[in-house]
Amino acid sequence: MGSSFHLLSRLAWIALVICAAGACAYQPGSFAYARQAFPGVRSTLGCLDVAVERRADLPTGPVLGFQFANRCDHAMPIDLAAVSVVGRDATGAEVVLRPYDPQAEIHAVALDGRSGGGEALAYPSSRAMPQVCVDVATLVRGAPAHWLCLGRAAAATSVARASAGGAR
Repeated sequence: MGSSFHLLSRLAWIALVICAAGACAYQPGSFAYARQAFPGVRSTLGCLDVAVERRADLPTGPVLGFQFANRCDHAMPIDLAAVSVVGRDATGAEVVLRPYDPQAEIHAVALDGRSGGGEALAYPSSRAMPQVCVDVATLVRGAPAHWLCLGRAAAATSVARASAGGAR
């Protein structure tokens, strides 16, 4: 048993050295981290590669999956609480959505250089939202707005209105 433990510890040490050399670091533009591809609509904002995925709605409202990675070598803030999200009902009416966070646990964090992460958040709504739009620039407190829309839009809805800042 001692020799197998020694072998495992040696393999763990080799893996650590390989990761430290950069083999485990996020590769900019790959939209994959820790061997997991980022599902959903993808975008790049400065140092951030991000993908947003519409997941199956809960009875209380839509659910969005966020996957993100830092393309740069320095840490950068990621703020899921500050992300602007707008739902559009079947008539095209826009509703500002806030994440379900009853204990105020969602807050800005520093994402280390060349690392990634992800989170799924529910957005309660009193009515069905066939389309949900996310201003991913607000994830990094960036400007100008960069809206990604997921789901089907009502016939009278204009995505251009959202990208011009009308979806608030």
